[in-house]
Amino acid sequence: MKKITLACLLIIMTQSSAFAAPKPAVDSAATVNGVAIPSALIERSVNLNVQQGKKDTPELRHLIKEEFINREILAQQAAKLGLDKTAEGQAGLVELKRNFMVDLFLADYDKKHPISEAALKAEYDRQIAAIGDQAYEYRLSHIVTKTYADARSLIAKIKKGESFAKVAKESSIDPSAKDGGSLGWVLPNQIIPAVSSVVVNLGEGGMTAAPIETPAGWQIVRVEENRQFKAPKFDDVLPQLRGGLLQQQRLEAIKKLREAAKVTNSL
Repeated sequence: MKKITLACLLIIMTQSSAFAAPKPAVDSAATVNGVAIPSALIERSVNLNVQQGKKDTPELRHLIKEEFINREILAQQAAKLGLDKTAEGQAGLVELKRNFMVDLFLADYDKKHPISEAALKAEYDRQIAAIGDQAYEYRLSHIVTKTYADARSLIAKIKKGESFAKVAKESSIDPSAKDGGSLGWVLPNQIIPAVSSVVVNLGEGGMTAAPIETPAGWQIVRVEENRQFKAPKFDDVLPQLRGGLLQQQRLEAIKKLREAAKVTNSL
């Protein structure tokens, strides 16, 4: 199993002895210097990770519990040093509580508004229909410049033998420059028509003969590979579908609450 990052493991991890020091209880997963780590917190973190597409495994549970223990140890040490009493500490605790309350609300909202199987299937069908009749998908790299002249100059460099990835890293103004201009696998209808109409006529290793003007700048595009497109099966994309619908549902809830709230901007 790949190493699980802290951000993935601990979607909600604001509970610590800095707020309160619960005494050991029957339902505690562990104790640290007499301070209980409730099993309910472990379960909540596991559930949130499962919602994000991870599998509930003994390894995941072990890693989550170990991280809670490590954080409790650090929180207790910070309290011993009086760091929670400083102005910075007090401001941080207020922000942590606010974030925790947000997470509580979202967890409660998700529980009360579960995504149905019918909604997941409808979203899957919508996405498949949006893809349309795509015979091939393409692994692309691109270089973006501010001017036509710059793009022409870079095309000439590449034609003389310079590596496309090297030129992209050195000269592209797009964030993909750090990856040598790589865009990964895309379908023609996922990119703007000005580019897709050229890409579909290029073979593997082919590069645009002239710069293409786009809203982002002048683009040079190279087709690294192409392959026949195969739509993913419903079960294979369930986590992504569920995550997307959850996010959409949350945004709609936030929008309604924002419309009902009285907001006064001071700046």
